[in-house]
Amino acid sequence: MIARNMSIPRDGFITVNGVRLHYLDWGGAGEPIVILHATGFFGRMYRPFAEALSTVGHTCTLDQRGHGDSDPAPNLQDHNWAQTMNDLGGFISAMGWKSVRAFGHSSGATAIGALACERPDLIARAVLAEPVVFESPNAPELGWRNPFVERTLKRRREFESVDAMFANFANKPPYSTWRRDILRDYCEFGTRAGPDGKRELKCTPEIEAQLYRSSRDFDGLGRILRAQAPMLVLFGERGDSLGISLADKIAAKLTHGRVVKMPGVGHFLPMEEPEVVAQMAVEFLSEK
Repeated sequence: MIARNMSIPRDGFITVNGVRLHYLDWGGAGEPIVILHATGFFGRMYRPFAEALSTVGHTCTLDQRGHGDSDPAPNLQDHNWAQTMNDLGGFISAMGWKSVRAFGHSSGATAIGALACERPDLIARAVLAEPVVFESPNAPELGWRNPFVERTLKRRREFESVDAMFANFANKPPYSTWRRDILRDYCEFGTRAGPDGKRELKCTPEIEAQLYRSSRDFDGLGRILRAQAPMLVLFGERGDSLGISLADKIAAKLTHGRVVKMPGVGHFLPMEEPEVVAQMAVEFLSEK
């Protein structure tokens, strides 16, 4: 069992690249650690990781633009993978930090790995959980993209209450495999009260779909493989994500890290096995 810092996080806002971003400061002593979430999620969902990592460093979770309590960009086209990477770099710099440790999930992992390549002064070492990667813009594994965009645009965006949303998702994949407290945080903090009292998604389907749509334009894999920072890359063996099909190739080419394939979990492995993944993150980010 991991010792945890159970302090209440402190809200903060900072303007980066013309957009006001929200972050949570979870406290902790030591060199900074930044957590970056998956598309459609937000920082507070990663509470188990923030609490665990704050025992080995000063930990913050960052909400990507248009997610959580961060403002959206004025133009929908300004929600893209390159901008996610640039916002992360801008946040670290604006906080006055260098050589931070980082934990990322899905697109957040891709952004961290890519930033480690583009700005090696900002990322010292990182844990990448299920980074979204592919070999070329025309890669066959990108066949998911268009139907996924269409399905996202049709997703339900309003619920009667937090309890109703939780009940709706609790038995539906992929949410049915999540630890219950994480699903509860997703329902409570990923929505806001609308004028009629109903709960509406903070990250709109349009923003989420735009990020999926723009994924092919960003070479996350190439940047991760060129990065010099030590990286632990995690893939769920049960998942149907892009990364698991490339895990062996990444392991063969990654010169400054290692790849671990986790049995029994999928793309949402931080939600399915938070204790196990948090322990791995603490151990790896504590290495010198």
